[in-house]
Amino acid sequence: MKRSIRLKACIGLLAVVCVFLSAKGQGTAFGIKGGPSYSSVVGDLTDGIKFRFSGHAGVFVEFDVSYNFKLQPELVYSSQGFQFTTDLAAIDNGGSNTDQNRTRTNVRLNYLTIPLIAKFRISDKLNLEFGPQFGFLIDQVTLLRVLDGTTNTTADRRTRIGGNFQLDYGGDVGLEIRLTERLNLSPRIYIGLRDRLNALPQAQNVNVSMQLAMAYTFLNR
Repeated sequence: MKRSIRLKACIGLLAVVCVFLSAKGQGTAFGIKGGPSYSSVVGDLTDGIKFRFSGHAGVFVEFDVSYNFKLQPELVYSSQGFQFTTDLAAIDNGGSNTDQNRTRTNVRLNYLTIPLIAKFRISDKLNLEFGPQFGFLIDQVTLLRVLDGTTNTTADRRTRIGGNFQLDYGGDVGLEIRLTERLNLSPRIYIGLRDRLNALPQAQNVNVSMQLAMAYTFLNR
């Protein structure tokens, strides 16, 4: 309940700031964005964990602070997570790789994220982007697939647990490539700073995500 209240407060504060700046400042634009993501968890105790493809989509507001500097708060749904494969037969045979009975696990971590992006002009077609990002975990969906190598059959099991809006935070860095007056392409990397797996007190492992977004601006300056 407390995390839910904090989430609503953050969203409300972001909306108030956006409305205030829109009313006070010149050169305001808003738009939508979305595209593919490639994410995982890296750090200690993550051997065998692989990246997974997913996606993200959201809205943004852009404010001109000066000719070379802009601010862009965003509200984005981001599907992150990771995947790994376990050879059950190898475990039963003391580590011998039999490739007969494997379990493939795909963990999807669905976040509502708030990137607060600063944009510095490099040229008329290129901006440097960086800034903090705060994420709130909506839920965790785990798909477990068991492949029987002897019969070529699969058995899937899907589970979902609530995220209780658990906080994740880190930093974004990327580029904005201006394709047309309204259309931009934005490759970006997110690196988390909060321990994700919570396996051991001395272990540190964090979310990472590479995103490629196409952004469309509705209101030009």
